[in-house]
Amino acid sequence: MLSAVAAAAQSAALAKFGQTELQWLKVCDIFGKFCNQIGEGIACALLVSLGMAALSAISAFSLFRLYGSKKSAV
Repeated sequence: MLSAVAAAAQSAALAKFGQTELQWLKVCDIFGKFCNQIGEGIACALLVSLGMAALSAISAFSLFRLYGSKKSAV
């Protein structure tokens, strides 16, 4: 999911700054509301990605704490 957010952020940067070598115009100069919505969407997706990573880390920690502390007697 984080790679999708990174790809969206790269596309948004291309829309904001353009690419003069390829003659791509700055889209944000023409469609300001579009760029604001894209920025808000990327920010929300980034927060969700970080939340998902934190929740996964907490879950893994709890799982390993529950089952990982048992030592086998040999």
